[in-house]
Amino acid sequence: MFKRANKITALLVAAASIMSVVPAMASERLGTKDGTIENAIAFKDGKYIYEGYKSDDEDKSIYYNNGSKDKQLEDIEDSDIQGIYGDKYAFLNDNGDEYLVDLSSGSVSDDETPTDKQENLETKLESKLKKTDRYDTGTTIAANTIGGAKFAGQWYEYAATGMTGDAVADGDLVGGKLFGYSDEAGNYIDATRVANIYTYSYAKKKVVKVENFNDKNDDAGLKVTLNNQPEVLTQDKDYIYSLVDVTVTTDASAAGVGGTHTEKYLQKISKAQGDKKDGAYIPKSVDSYMLDNKTLYDNGDASDAYKAMLTADDGYAVADNIYRVVDGVLYVTRVKGDKVKIFKIKMTKIKENAVDADIKAAAGKLDGYVLKKDGDTDQDLPNASAVSIDVDGNTWAINEGKIYKFTGTDKKEVYTCDRSLDRLSVYDEKSLIAWEDGEDVYTTVGEGKAVTETEAPAATPAKVGWDKLADGTWNFYDATGAKVVNNWANVGGVWYFLKADGAMATGWLNQNGTWYYLNASGAMATGWLNDNGTWYYLNASGAMLANTTVDGYVLGASGAWVK
Repeated sequence: MFKRANKITALLVAAASIMSVVPAMASERLGTKDGTIENAIAFKDGKYIYEGYKSDDEDKSIYYNNGSKDKQLEDIEDSDIQGIYGDKYAFLNDNGDEYLVDLSSGSVSDDETPTDKQENLETKLESKLKKTDRYDTGTTIAANTIGGAKFAGQWYEYAATGMTGDAVADGDLVGGKLFGYSDEAGNYIDATRVANIYTYSYAKKKVVKVENFNDKNDDAGLKVTLNNQPEVLTQDKDYIYSLVDVTVTTDASAAGVGGTHTEKYLQKISKAQGDKKDGAYIPKSVDSYMLDNKTLYDNGDASDAYKAMLTADDGYAVADNIYRVVDGVLYVTRVKGDKVKIFKIKMTKIKENAVDADIKAAAGKLDGYVLKKDGDTDQDLPNASAVSIDVDGNTWAINEGKIYKFTGTDKKEVYTCDRSLDRLSVYDEKSLIAWEDGEDVYTTVGEGKAVTETEAPAATPAKVGWDKLADGTWNFYDATGAKVVNNWANVGGVWYFLKADGAMATGWLNQNGTWYYLNASGAMATGWLNDNGTWYYLNASGAMLANTTVDGYVLGASGAWVK
């Protein structure tokens, strides 16, 4: 009986586990709402801004939804939504007139536009940099906003010209310019000094670290120069991630081999200010990772990372790549008209054979720091606008009535919706908006769930416990609502047996050669039992004993007491 109890308990635990897993795995249905949406941006707590209208009584305009109702935003009805700005704003433009809409409240501001903020930043930066020996008094700044993490603080990249300071004498200028990054307050970092690049030295016969651009390392016979302005790929709270193109010059007198070649690196640049170079702040830290297409290292994963980031392939354009860093891992989202593909790229140390036979013979395995592909996944799309990146850096996609979330390269179907929806803006799993381009349907998490609830038929409560049938027999349903058949059930500490048709058993029951007795109530009997004048003994598990003695009474082969 204890084996039966353990089996039943295990089955019930398994059933409970299944019931707990199903809701987490199953996607939720988002019902459809009427409304023509031309563009939209989702914000937290179900809030969003959209361009369009939701009824024939409304004009096409800009509307803000606070999570429960719409509000038309006055005086900007002819504006176009341009995108996200800063930590909580939507940026709008109306034939050159710029507006910022606070997505936490719906308030509109034109007092300080994005252009105003950029010009103010340029003024602050010029004032600060002119006071340094590295830049000096003739410096002029041109700044541009940089993208990356969604609803993060606004950062800028800058190019400085007209320098007359020490950077000129040091040969640090790149095409007559210095480059760097700054926040809105003018807290800057110069990005044209620190290299921290690992490259091969023929003189040392190993990979060596080159700390600064333009500084010749006589011992290693190397010099690394920056070829152009670093290309910002993305940013997170603490770092800016830029692609740099460099020229590596090998000194023939030191190495016996001379020449130049180009290499590409991803630089992870700290936003925090570090030491100063001639009075100008350089980053607190810079880590560089080579993008190598089997030029130095014989490693397929490194080559795959290079191709994912820098090679046009199968209709994917490099310019359309979207980059995010989540938990120290770079994710590359590649989008084309009918598909999205996500690559997981690790920034990692490597020890690998060289591709070049002479280097391999001279140095053996090479150390270094590279980017390596560590997985990928993809999803079909109706169009290239059916993709969105959320505030946490996760990629989302909508296709044929299903909304998918990619946590890294793990894909999960989160919602189902009308198959016509083909545009998407996501803040997070609780706040998104999807719509059909040029048509009159849309959905959000809050509004869509409300529609689904009104459309859903009334749920029929699941049967649990005993159920008496018309013929007087009894069935039993477990905690999950499943009918128990051909098995035992413990109800209130009492054991019952339900036959193959689900009917409660009474009387004698032979199960796998062991006899049990179920009273008229269905309860399993234990101890001494008088059946029509014959005594039997049922032990604590309910099993009838035979060919034994109990309390001095002899039980025969049939289990009956032998008088």
